[in-house]
Amino acid sequence: MSTFNKKELRNSRELLLDKVERITEIPLMILSLIMIPLLLGPVLWDMLENEERFFFIGDILIWALFAVDMVVKTALSTNRVNYLKVHWLELIVVALPWFRPFRLVRLIAFAAKNYRGTTRAGKPDFLLVYAVGLIMFGATIVTTFEQGYGSSLVSFSQSLWWSLVTITTIGYAYGDTLPVSTAGRGVAVILMLGGLGIFGAITANLAAVFSNAGDPNTKAIAELTQQISELKAEISSNRQ
Repeated sequence: MSTFNKKELRNSRELLLDKVERITEIPLMILSLIMIPLLLGPVLWDMLENEERFFFIGDILIWALFAVDMVVKTALSTNRVNYLKVHWLELIVVALPWFRPFRLVRLIAFAAKNYRGTTRAGKPDFLLVYAVGLIMFGATIVTTFEQGYGSSLVSFSQSLWWSLVTITTIGYAYGDTLPVSTAGRGVAVILMLGGLGIFGAITANLAAVFSNAGDPNTKAIAELTQQISELKAEISSNRQ
């Protein structure tokens, strides 16, 4: 194979890797947020054997998705050792087993991964990540602190439903589930304020989309942005 063909193959692999990373970024962040109750639930809550087994199976399935993602992206990379060094958080998530003594480390890795992603806070698609994060944190905290108060929010499934309807700011209209503990009520306030912020941001983004719909420069700017991204990937691959 000639040097030119090798360079073209290298560039195409880097572009494909960049595309795969952009496509999988949001789904992987959402999966890492879903891992929060799966990791903490069996440790913090009194669970039936079948419930704990369900959480463990969910843990394994999401871990398997992370493992497949890491293997595929490492295979696409033209410098695999360097790729693993840069993505050491993802490597920790995949490398650590499921045993409980390692769960705290895995949780820290998940939190750091999501924190790194929040640097792109202005992107509309990250609103979904924030919403899922608030819902999962809210349900996990409420389930933990409502234990022993005679509340109906002592199971994660019930707390998850409550968290979902509360973040839409219509939760209390149902009147069927209410937090009893001070911590639970504090979480309710955070969820309602967070919901107002998220839906406000969604409204602002929709308004921006409609206002730019008739702008002839919008498509040109998008194409230019794509070309710049491809050029950066090509420059990066040439430096290696």
